[in-house]
Amino acid sequence: MTNSIGKGSLVAERTLKALMLFSAKRYYTVTEIANSLEISLTAAYRIVETLQETGFIKREQSKEYTLDAPNILQLYNMVQYDLRDVARPIISELTSTFKESVYLSVVHNNNSYYSFIEGEESPLPIKWSENIGSSYSLSTGTAGKTHLAYITEDFSEDEKDTFIAQLDLTQHTEKSVTKIEQLKKSLDEILANGYCYTQSEHIQGVVGISVPVFNFQKKNIVAVLSVFMPDTHFNRDQLSYYVAHLQKGSDKIGTSIP
Repeated sequence: MTNSIGKGSLVAERTLKALMLFSAKRYYTVTEIANSLEISLTAAYRIVETLQETGFIKREQSKEYTLDAPNILQLYNMVQYDLRDVARPIISELTSTFKESVYLSVVHNNNSYYSFIEGEESPLPIKWSENIGSSYSLSTGTAGKTHLAYITEDFSEDEKDTFIAQLDLTQHTEKSVTKIEQLKKSLDEILANGYCYTQSEHIQGVVGISVPVFNFQKKNIVAVLSVFMPDTHFNRDQLSYYVAHLQKGSDKIGTSIP
Protein backbone atom coordinates (compact mmCIF):
# COMPACT_ATOMS: atom_id res chain seq x y z
CA MET A 1 0.00 0.00 0.00
CA THR A 2 2.79 2.42 0.93
CA ASN A 3 4.62 1.81 -2.37
CA SER A 4 1.37 2.36 -4.28
CA ILE A 5 0.73 5.68 -2.53
CA GLY A 6 4.31 6.76 -3.09
CA LYS A 7 4.14 5.91 -6.78
CA GLY A 8 0.84 7.78 -7.11
CA SER A 9 2.31 10.88 -5.48
CA LEU A 10 5.30 10.81 -7.85
CA VAL A 11 3.04 10.57 -10.91
CA ALA A 12 0.88 13.44 -9.61
CA GLU A 13 3.97 15.57 -8.97
CA ARG A 14 5.33 14.91 -12.45
CA THR A 15 1.97 15.66 -14.04
CA LEU A 16 1.74 19.02 -12.28
CA LYS A 17 5.32 19.84 -13.22
CA ALA A 18 4.53 18.99 -16.85
CA LEU A 19 1.55 21.34 -16.76
CA MET A 20 3.68 24.13 -15.28
CA LEU A 21 6.16 23.83 -18.16
CA PHE A 22 3.63 25.68 -20.31
CA SER A 23 4.04 28.80 -18.18
CA ALA A 24 7.45 29.27 -19.81
CA LYS A 25 6.76 28.19 -23.38
CA ARG A 26 3.61 27.85 -25.46
CA TYR A 27 4.30 24.55 -27.26
CA TYR A 28 6.05 21.33 -26.20
CA THR A 29 6.67 17.99 -27.85
CA VAL A 30 6.54 14.82 -25.77
CA THR A 31 10.31 14.54 -26.14
CA GLU A 32 10.79 18.07 -24.77
CA ILE A 33 8.54 17.28 -21.81
CA ALA A 34 10.49 14.09 -21.11
CA ASN A 35 13.80 15.95 -21.28
CA SER A 36 12.56 18.84 -19.13
CA LEU A 37 11.30 16.50 -16.41
CA GLU A 38 14.20 14.05 -16.84
CA ILE A 39 11.84 11.11 -17.29
CA SER A 40 11.46 8.41 -19.93
CA LEU A 41 9.48 8.93 -23.12
CA THR A 42 7.03 6.28 -21.95
CA ALA A 43 6.37 8.16 -18.71
CA ALA A 44 6.02 11.43 -20.60
CA TYR A 45 3.47 9.90 -22.99
CA ARG A 46 1.39 8.71 -20.02
CA ILE A 47 1.42 12.19 -18.48
CA VAL A 48 0.53 13.87 -21.78
CA GLU A 49 -2.30 11.39 -22.32
CA THR A 50 -3.69 12.13 -18.85
CA LEU A 51 -3.52 15.91 -19.33
CA GLN A 52 -5.12 15.61 -22.75
CA GLU A 53 -7.94 13.36 -21.53
CA THR A 54 -8.71 15.74 -18.65
CA GLY A 55 -8.85 18.72 -21.00
CA PHE A 56 -5.80 20.66 -19.79
CA ILE A 57 -3.73 20.35 -22.95
CA LYS A 58 -4.44 19.64 -26.60
CA ARG A 59 -2.44 18.33 -29.54
CA GLU A 60 -1.75 20.57 -32.51
CA GLN A 61 -1.24 19.44 -36.11
CA SER A 62 2.48 19.96 -35.59
CA LYS A 63 2.34 17.12 -33.01
CA GLU A 64 3.21 19.65 -30.32
CA TYR A 65 1.03 20.17 -27.27
CA THR A 66 -0.34 23.39 -25.85
CA LEU A 67 -2.74 24.45 -23.09
CA ASP A 68 -6.45 23.88 -23.76
CA ALA A 69 -8.59 26.88 -22.84
CA PRO A 70 -11.75 25.68 -21.00
CA ASN A 71 -10.31 23.97 -17.92
CA ILE A 72 -7.30 26.28 -17.70
CA LEU A 73 -9.56 29.34 -17.82
CA GLN A 74 -11.85 27.88 -15.17
CA LEU A 75 -8.93 27.47 -12.79
CA TYR A 76 -7.51 30.84 -13.79
CA ASN A 77 -10.77 32.64 -13.06
CA MET A 78 -10.78 31.19 -9.55
CA VAL A 79 -7.23 32.40 -8.92
CA GLN A 80 -7.93 35.76 -10.57
CA TYR A 81 -10.89 36.35 -8.26
CA ASP A 82 -8.73 35.72 -5.19
CA LEU A 83 -5.97 37.92 -6.58
CA ARG A 84 -8.35 40.81 -7.17
CA ASP A 85 -9.79 40.50 -3.66
CA VAL A 86 -6.32 40.58 -2.13
CA ALA A 87 -5.10 43.43 -4.32
CA ARG A 88 -8.10 45.76 -4.10
CA PRO A 89 -7.41 47.38 -0.67
CA ILE A 90 -3.69 47.63 -1.41
CA ILE A 91 -4.38 49.37 -4.73
CA SER A 92 -6.76 51.74 -2.94
CA GLU A 93 -4.09 52.57 -0.36
CA LEU A 94 -1.50 53.26 -3.07
CA THR A 95 -3.92 55.44 -5.03
CA SER A 96 -4.57 57.47 -1.89
CA THR A 97 -0.82 57.80 -1.25
CA PHE A 98 0.18 58.70 -4.81
CA LYS A 99 -2.96 60.59 -5.83
CA GLU A 100 -2.41 58.78 -9.13
CA SER A 101 -4.05 55.81 -10.88
CA VAL A 102 -2.90 52.33 -9.84
CA TYR A 103 -3.65 49.08 -11.68
CA LEU A 104 -2.96 45.35 -11.49
CA SER A 105 -2.39 43.34 -14.68
CA VAL A 106 -2.00 39.67 -15.56
CA VAL A 107 -0.97 37.70 -18.63
CA HIS A 108 -3.42 35.76 -20.81
CA ASN A 109 -3.54 33.44 -23.79
CA ASN A 110 -0.27 31.56 -23.40
CA ASN A 111 1.72 34.70 -22.63
CA SER A 112 0.75 36.58 -25.79
CA TYR A 113 -1.00 39.57 -24.20
CA TYR A 114 -1.86 41.09 -20.84
CA SER A 115 -4.86 42.90 -19.40
CA PHE A 116 -5.76 45.00 -16.38
CA ILE A 117 -7.95 43.10 -13.92
CA GLU A 118 -8.16 45.57 -11.02
CA GLY A 119 -7.42 49.23 -10.44
CA GLU A 120 -8.43 52.59 -9.06
CA GLU A 121 -8.34 55.97 -10.76
CA SER A 122 -6.57 59.02 -9.43
CA PRO A 123 -8.84 61.42 -7.52
CA LEU A 124 -7.29 64.35 -9.41
CA PRO A 125 -9.17 65.99 -12.30
CA ILE A 126 -6.23 65.46 -14.67
CA LYS A 127 -5.25 61.79 -14.65
CA TRP A 128 -4.60 58.71 -16.75
CA SER A 129 -7.23 55.96 -16.61
CA GLU A 130 -7.39 52.40 -17.91
CA ASN A 131 -10.48 50.29 -18.52
CA ILE A 132 -10.54 47.05 -16.56
CA GLY A 133 -10.24 44.27 -19.12
CA SER A 134 -8.26 46.35 -21.62
CA SER A 135 -5.73 44.08 -23.34
CA TYR A 136 -2.37 44.89 -24.91
CA SER A 137 0.62 43.18 -26.48
CA LEU A 138 3.38 42.25 -24.03
CA SER A 139 5.72 44.60 -25.88
CA THR A 140 3.45 47.55 -25.06
CA GLY A 141 3.84 49.86 -22.07
CA THR A 142 5.52 49.55 -18.72
CA ALA A 143 3.25 46.76 -17.45
CA GLY A 144 3.65 44.71 -20.62
CA LYS A 145 7.43 45.00 -20.66
CA THR A 146 7.58 43.99 -16.99
CA HIS A 147 5.54 40.87 -17.70
CA LEU A 148 7.69 40.14 -20.73
CA ALA A 149 10.98 40.56 -18.85
CA TYR A 150 10.11 37.89 -16.30
CA ILE A 151 8.41 35.53 -18.76
CA THR A 152 11.57 35.41 -20.89
CA GLU A 153 14.06 35.63 -18.01
CA ASP A 154 15.30 32.05 -18.44
CA PHE A 155 14.96 31.90 -22.22
CA SER A 156 17.99 31.43 -24.43
CA GLU A 157 18.80 34.29 -26.81
CA ASP A 158 17.27 32.36 -29.71
CA GLU A 159 14.11 31.65 -27.71
CA LYS A 160 13.82 35.32 -26.78
CA ASP A 161 14.22 36.39 -30.40
CA THR A 162 11.57 33.93 -31.55
CA PHE A 163 9.14 34.87 -28.78
CA ILE A 164 9.53 38.63 -29.25
CA ALA A 165 9.29 38.35 -33.05
CA GLN A 166 5.73 37.04 -32.60
CA LEU A 167 4.66 40.12 -30.62
CA ASP A 168 3.09 43.28 -31.99
CA LEU A 169 5.93 45.83 -32.09
CA THR A 170 3.75 48.71 -33.24
CA GLN A 171 5.14 52.23 -32.97
CA HIS A 172 2.60 54.16 -30.88
CA THR A 173 4.81 57.22 -30.22
CA GLU A 174 8.27 58.46 -31.13
CA LYS A 175 9.60 56.71 -28.00
CA SER A 176 8.00 53.31 -28.67
CA VAL A 177 10.38 50.36 -28.67
CA THR A 178 10.01 48.60 -32.04
CA LYS A 179 13.34 46.79 -32.50
CA ILE A 180 13.98 43.34 -30.98
CA GLU A 181 17.50 44.14 -29.74
CA GLN A 182 16.33 47.43 -28.25
CA LEU A 183 13.48 45.65 -26.47
CA LYS A 184 15.80 42.92 -25.17
CA LYS A 185 18.11 45.58 -23.71
CA SER A 186 15.11 47.17 -21.99
CA LEU A 187 14.08 43.79 -20.56
CA ASP A 188 17.58 43.24 -19.15
CA GLU A 189 17.37 46.62 -17.42
CA ILE A 190 14.01 45.71 -15.88
CA LEU A 191 15.42 42.47 -14.46
CA ALA A 192 18.50 44.27 -13.14
CA ASN A 193 16.51 47.10 -11.53
CA GLY A 194 13.44 45.15 -10.38
CA TYR A 195 11.06 47.67 -11.94
CA CYS A 196 10.13 49.29 -15.26
CA TYR A 197 9.78 53.01 -15.96
CA THR A 198 8.49 54.45 -19.22
CA GLN A 199 7.55 57.91 -20.41
CA SER A 200 5.43 58.38 -23.55
CA GLU A 201 6.35 54.94 -24.92
CA HIS A 202 2.77 53.76 -25.31
CA ILE A 203 0.67 56.91 -24.87
CA GLN A 204 2.12 60.36 -25.44
CA GLY A 205 2.43 62.33 -22.20
CA VAL A 206 1.89 59.36 -19.84
CA VAL A 207 4.39 58.04 -17.31
CA GLY A 208 4.17 54.42 -16.17
CA ILE A 209 6.05 52.66 -13.38
CA SER A 210 5.63 48.92 -12.79
CA VAL A 211 6.93 46.22 -10.47
CA PRO A 212 6.43 42.44 -10.56
CA VAL A 213 4.18 40.68 -8.05
CA PHE A 214 5.63 37.33 -7.00
CA ASN A 215 3.87 34.58 -5.08
CA PHE A 216 4.81 34.07 -1.43
CA GLN A 217 7.60 31.66 -2.41
CA LYS A 218 9.16 34.41 -4.57
CA LYS A 219 9.40 31.91 -7.44
CA ASN A 220 6.64 32.81 -9.87
CA ILE A 221 5.39 36.17 -11.10
CA VAL A 222 1.60 36.26 -10.75
CA ALA A 223 0.88 39.87 -11.75
CA VAL A 224 2.32 43.33 -12.31
CA LEU A 225 1.47 46.36 -10.18
CA SER A 226 1.62 49.75 -11.93
CA VAL A 227 1.07 53.45 -11.36
CA PHE A 228 0.18 55.74 -14.28
CA MET A 229 0.15 59.53 -14.40
CA PRO A 230 0.40 62.49 -16.77
CA ASP A 231 4.04 63.43 -17.24
CA THR A 232 3.27 66.93 -15.93
CA HIS A 233 2.76 65.32 -12.49
CA PHE A 234 6.07 63.47 -12.53
CA ASN A 235 9.53 64.49 -11.41
CA ARG A 236 12.34 62.02 -12.22
CA ASP A 237 13.69 62.50 -8.68
CA GLN A 238 10.48 60.87 -7.38
CA LEU A 239 11.06 57.57 -9.18
CA SER A 240 12.55 55.77 -6.16
CA TYR A 241 9.60 56.96 -4.04
CA TYR A 242 7.06 55.39 -6.39
CA VAL A 243 9.10 52.20 -6.81
CA ALA A 244 9.50 51.71 -3.06
CA HIS A 245 5.77 52.05 -2.40
CA LEU A 246 4.85 49.82 -5.34
CA GLN A 247 7.27 47.12 -4.18
CA LYS A 248 5.85 47.28 -0.67
CA GLY A 249 2.35 46.88 -2.10
CA SER A 250 3.56 44.07 -4.35
CA ASP A 251 4.97 42.20 -1.36
CA LYS A 252 1.66 42.53 0.49
CA ILE A 253 -0.23 41.07 -2.46
CA GLY A 254 2.31 38.31 -3.09
CA THR A 255 2.38 36.99 0.46
CA SER A 256 -1.29 36.04 0.09
CA ILE A 257 -0.87 34.20 -3.23
CA PRO A 258 0.38 30.56 -3.21
